[in-house]
Amino acid sequence: MRNLVHLLVFLPVLLVFAAIEPNDMVIIILSERDGYSADQADLLKQNITHQAYHLQKEAPNFLLTHEGIGKNEIKGAWTIYPLIPIFYSKYPNTRWHLFCSENTMVNLGRLMIVLSRFNSSEEVWIGHGLHDTEPTIIHHYADPSMGVSYPNIASGFVISRALIKTLKMRVHSGAISANDFVIDAPYEFSNYVFNRGKGSQLIHSSEFCIVPTEDCATYPKKNPSCGNTMSLENILFAVKTYDENHSKRVPILMKTWLGRTVHYALFSNAKDEKLKNIVVVSHTTQGHCAKTYGLLQRAEKIMTKKKIKWLVVTDDDTILSVSRLSKILSCYDAEQPIAIGERYGFRPTEEIGYEYLTGGAGLAMSLPLIIKILKSTVCHCPMMTTPDDMFLFGICLSQLGVRLSPSPLFHQARPQDYAEGLLASQEPVSFHKFWMNDPVGVYRDWFKETDDKLVPVYHHLEL
Repeated sequence: MRNLVHLLVFLPVLLVFAAIEPNDMVIIILSERDGYSADQADLLKQNITHQAYHLQKEAPNFLLTHEGIGKNEIKGAWTIYPLIPIFYSKYPNTRWHLFCSENTMVNLGRLMIVLSRFNSSEEVWIGHGLHDTEPTIIHHYADPSMGVSYPNIASGFVISRALIKTLKMRVHSGAISANDFVIDAPYEFSNYVFNRGKGSQLIHSSEFCIVPTEDCATYPKKNPSCGNTMSLENILFAVKTYDENHSKRVPILMKTWLGRTVHYALFSNAKDEKLKNIVVVSHTTQGHCAKTYGLLQRAEKIMTKKKIKWLVVTDDDTILSVSRLSKILSCYDAEQPIAIGERYGFRPTEEIGYEYLTGGAGLAMSLPLIIKILKSTVCHCPMMTTPDDMFLFGICLSQLGVRLSPSPLFHQARPQDYAEGLLASQEPVSFHKFWMNDPVGVYRDWFKETDDKLVPVYHHLEL
């Protein structure tokens, strides 16, 4: 009898938690305006709406960030902070907010079951929790013993209405982040929510999966597949190097990924009789803006002469998969001005702020974009030593009205600098840095098996 009374006491609470409908939720898809990302976001919206129809339920509300609000673009939407006040007022009756990428897969029925275990009137957020095991550059060398858990964005995460209300008040009250640079947006946002222990810690749920199983409420898709991969004949690989690294780093690149390309050039400060395809450009010891601008000038001539569609720019300590990169390029229109790579931000939510593509992770540019940059006066380097990625692939592109096409598959740091769960949920395209690292081992462990499937190529050594 006592147990029955106990059950009756808690039953109303359980029923409140269970009464979750799809239209109690708004789904925020963190999409970009480039064709591939926008198309994938639209497909995800259609898929979830179709699931709601088959469940005989009203579909959730949606906010696709590439669409903005009306005609207004949401500056820095990818950092999440600017979105909070917007949908708090736009969707006043929403109980749950799902944030995800355009490549997140959602099982709507199972997601409703997961949410039924939580109370939206409490300050909670749920996702697949990632953790650092050691201080890492991408997280500002923060002490991992602080125990901050951050979500895998590709698996999605959900925030209650109560927590959104608290965050909205904080966003309105002042500065969002103590860091000028946003490197890993989910990590930065998680620290903001945690608020030095005064806020909410992410609740880990295994049903927000990193690999698909039948129990998943959400999970990430792997690398995009857009039909035939881009032919290597249509890609020029440009490596930034200098004479001291000719014997140290270039042989490692040739032994791993560079030896699998058709067109490549080494942009250096000096010729070397032991190396083919060296193009001499201005030498800089830091920043490298003049060097990279010279690279673009020379690369444009080579690409126009040989009718090459894409330029891939890397450092001489970038390790990448030629096969996976060519697969990604097939998803984009090479006739449009496009730049693809890993996105960082400098005060990206502020009026003076901007986003840019990091150089060490490698980045891909279409020929029309290179021509556009070279024809413009706003893209001339302020100084030879100006940071090339922040200026040429950030400020310059912003001035030209060219939006970035960011990809989470490019990585500015080493594999050990990323959470194991993050890398397990994707098929990385690149890593960066030889420091305290075995670059040949990195290539063997992450890329060799995929690149071994490439058809052996003939190198066009003449430029």
